[in-house]
Amino acid sequence: MSSETAVPDQRHRRAVRRARRGWYAYDWANSVFTTTVTTVFFGPYLTDVARDAAGPDGLLQPFGIAVRPESYYPYLVAVSVVLQVAVLPTVAGLAARVNRGALLGVLSSSGALTTAGMFAIGDTGWALGGVLFVAATIALGASVTVADGYLPLLAPPGRRDRVSTQASAAGYLGGGLMLAVGLVVYAGHERLGLSEALAVRLNLLIAGLWWLVFGLLAVRLLRGYGAPVPYAPGTGPLRGTLAAVRGLRAHPAALWFLVAFLLYNNGVQSMTSLVGTYAVEQLQIEEDQLVIAVLMLQFVAVAGAIAAGRLAERHGGRPVLLAYVLLFVLAGIAGGLLPPGRFLLFLLVGAWVGLVLGGLYALSRSVFAALVPAEVVGEAFAVFEIVNRCMGFAGPAAFGLVLQWTGSYRAAGTTILLFLLAGGVVLVLGQSAAQRSGRDLAGAVAGE
Repeated sequence: MSSETAVPDQRHRRAVRRARRGWYAYDWANSVFTTTVTTVFFGPYLTDVARDAAGPDGLLQPFGIAVRPESYYPYLVAVSVVLQVAVLPTVAGLAARVNRGALLGVLSSSGALTTAGMFAIGDTGWALGGVLFVAATIALGASVTVADGYLPLLAPPGRRDRVSTQASAAGYLGGGLMLAVGLVVYAGHERLGLSEALAVRLNLLIAGLWWLVFGLLAVRLLRGYGAPVPYAPGTGPLRGTLAAVRGLRAHPAALWFLVAFLLYNNGVQSMTSLVGTYAVEQLQIEEDQLVIAVLMLQFVAVAGAIAAGRLAERHGGRPVLLAYVLLFVLAGIAGGLLPPGRFLLFLLVGAWVGLVLGGLYALSRSVFAALVPAEVVGEAFAVFEIVNRCMGFAGPAAFGLVLQWTGSYRAAGTTILLFLLAGGVVLVLGQSAAQRSGRDLAGAVAGE
């Protein structure tokens, strides 16, 4: 290689490494919303605010609709899910028309500022809290949709699994560190001269500022990789996404994969969203012990994500993903067999879940990226995120129905196993279908 060509190659490699660091930084930035805001602090705090603001009949009246204070936050979650179905395809289409980095910066900053603005909720601002939460949640989903579109630009097919899992590892690490700081502030609020409510509001403010600062850093590092990819003539944002959905029929491996992801993701979301209730109600785990388990899971997931990337490079993304789904099934069985009051055993199963959880979404993201054409990757990831964020209700709903019918958390837990097993079966069937149609899925994942 001549010196004239070596210098541009070196510059290109440095630019790619810089952009990858920016992509990792965005997972580090936005994960605090899921951990600090959604998982721990915001729901209980807003419920207390809503309860204090209820009328003499014990109800709120948003838009003239009578709502129990305890139901207010779950309703907000449902509203944010429904709105994302409409917003995410439009954002993906917009990313194909404007500079992706600029759009990511706007969405990231909007979500961060609305999160920081939650500090202003105070003791009575239940309506303001609802608006800010829905806006921040939509901004998060939209920004992740845009950010995911960078993956094919930043890594060749053979490197996508590792790059995706390293980003997830950064997200779990950032979310865990922020949550640890938040819990220290919350637990020591009396020594710091803070009320409990003010300690929570400070955590929301710090989470928003964290997202803002590191999100802007991510956009800066990604500079140069945000050029738009034009639509074909006659298409628009929503039409482009609908065309991407229709186009998946020409790519059966991608279509099968989305069905598998829909199924096992419902199982995963059921387990992660309901494990706290199961632990307290069925296993008699104390709430402070549960917090320790959640923190441990965050940090163990970092190691799990890194391990998943290395295994995928050696054995292929799809086989490792299938193994992780099966390991999740085994973790669910182990959790269902735990006797009450055994915190150490609960902690061990939590570590097991963390190891698997760390790589599951990252591998799903990278495998899907290898199965869709580059010209529709933005719209395809809008579909992927809609499945991820908006169609994960079936698992928790099935869990709730079985629990209502039987009164048994263990019986309800079988629904989680069924979703996970069904997803694993469809992963295998999808590979077989692709091979029968002349599309070797293993070759597609390897970039052939």
